[in-house]
Amino acid sequence: MEIIRFIPLIGFLLFCLQIGIRAFVLHQKGTPLSVQKKQKSKGISTVLLTAFFVVFLNELVYKAGFIGFSVLPDELQPLLTGQILLAISGTSLILLANLLMLLTLRSINQSLRFGLDKRNLGKLVTSGIYAWSRNPFFLSINCLFVGICLVFPTPFFIGICTLTLVSVHLFILKEERFMHENYGENYKNYSKKVRRYF
Repeated sequence: MEIIRFIPLIGFLLFCLQIGIRAFVLHQKGTPLSVQKKQKSKGISTVLLTAFFVVFLNELVYKAGFIGFSVLPDELQPLLTGQILLAISGTSLILLANLLMLLTLRSINQSLRFGLDKRNLGKLVTSGIYAWSRNPFFLSINCLFVGICLVFPTPFFIGICTLTLVSVHLFILKEERFMHENYGENYKNYSKKVRRYF
């Protein structure tokens, strides 16, 4: 079962690669992908996101055994390590997250957007995996982070997982208000038929 420790790193990289490739292809086609924000706030959030990404990736690489050091203090390392049932469950969720993201990106095709922008709405997608979940993109993010947390149940990963779940849910609530305002009756009917998560 030693292979399980590699799954979170591979799964996370695959997940990011899927989104990155789709974003690159859409950018090459001239599709606007994100909301243009003020330069100062964009710089701060970019620095924070980059720092988080470096620490998170370092921990995944460390846990996989590719490097011998962690940037985090020892107190944030041990917890429920060695629980094989947790690790298998986590691995399953990581694989599910990548499958969900693949199906999501296929369904949204040209409608991938980052942020909420009334000038860049895109098409309301209700087919494919969106016929079963209104938020498969975010559901896949949740599955990925819960899966990683189950494979490596340390205080660091539990904290990141909790923060991710809360942040994603709050963003979904904000996005739903935005969708109601901008897609009106179409979104209202869609949200009556399809649940928020699954």
